[in-house]
This record gives sequence, C-alpha cells and structure tokens, in this order.
Amino acid sequence: MATPRGPRGHYTAGRARRTQILDAALLRFGQDGYRKTSLARIARDAEITDAGLLHHFRDKQQLLLAVVEYWHERMDVRWQRVSDSVRDAFRCHLEDTAETLAMPGMVELAVVLGAEATAPDHPAHGHFTAWQEKGVRELADRLRAGTRTGELRADLDYDGIARECVAVDAGLLQQWLAAGRTFDLVAVMRSHLDRLLRVISADGQGL
Repeated sequence: MATPRGPRGHYTAGRARRTQILDAALLRFGQDGYRKTSLARIARDAEITDAGLLHHFRDKQQLLLAVVEYWHERMDVRWQRVSDSVRDAFRCHLEDTAETLAMPGMVELAVVLGAEATAPDHPAHGHFTAWQEKGVRELADRLRAGTRTGELRADLDYDGIARECVAVDAGLLQQWLAAGRTFDLVAVMRSHLDRLLRVISADGQGL
C-alpha cells in the first residue's frame, strides 16, 4: 500500500512523530529530571535530528509542559471508567498503579519531576500544583458523594482524607524508588486503603 502523501498523511505522520518525542522525553525527564536533560539527548532517544525535534517543540520548556500535559491526560482518561463508588474508585486506583509501575519513566516522572516542580521558578510548577490540587478536590468530592449515597459515614473530614491519600501515594512512590523497587508497592497501598475504608465506610468493611 502506498504511503499517503497528502495533507492527511503529513498530519498523521506529524502526530506520530510528536508522540514519539513525548514518549522519549517522558522517559528521559523521569530518569534524569528536567534540569539535567538536554534537547539533544531527547532527540537521540527519539531517533530524530535536533532540527526535527525543534520543528515540533521550540525549546525545552515547551517540551516539558507538553510532556506533563500528555502524562496527565493519560491519567485522567483512565479515570473516566470509574463508577461513583468510593470502594470501586480505590480498587481502580490500585489497578492503575500496577499498570503505571510497568510503564517506563512514569513513576520516575511523578517523583523526580514532581519534586523539582515544587520550586516556584520551575516551568512546570503551576501545572503540577494545579493538577495535584485538582486530584485532592476531585477525591474529596467523591468522598462527599459517598456519604450522600450512604456508602460512607457522615462525620468525615473529606478534604483532610483526600489530602492524606495523595500524600501517602506520593511518599510510597518515593520510598519505592529509593528502595530499588524492592517491596510490593501495590500491596502496601492496598493495605492503607483497606484500613481507611474500614474506618470511613458505613458498613465498616474494607476493600
């Protein structure tokens, strides 16, 4: 079959090349961090020329923001399938974590780049802060909905619980990398969420 050469073919090829660059940058930023990564290194990883990379991204800052948006979009899409049940949401979170651990660069990006982005002068600071607060807000809203449906108790600090869950996840990811991936991260997360559900659920049951 002939390769399409019209505008549609060029657009499709351009999208594929852009995704190729984003995948390479995601892995490299995750491994080395933003400040230690060069565009030339990413171009080599993506198996394209420096000029080819700059055709899609004018500088490293624009590429970083595109990578962060690309990663966050992938995470958000995976949550669209989750039901309103808090218990189901926790189970899906564990499944998603298991899948993420098998994706090269994803955990490293969350930990290494997330830590770097706490600096106010980091180019991704605003995006990471907004995305983290969005996660806390959405989890708190899901917990409130759980009370309205009778799944959870009514006397809960929804915002505090949501922020606790986000903090536990972030801390465990950092520990898992620092320990050389030597413990069962998903099992530890499951234990935490099971204990939490036994305290906040109306029926006193865990996962």
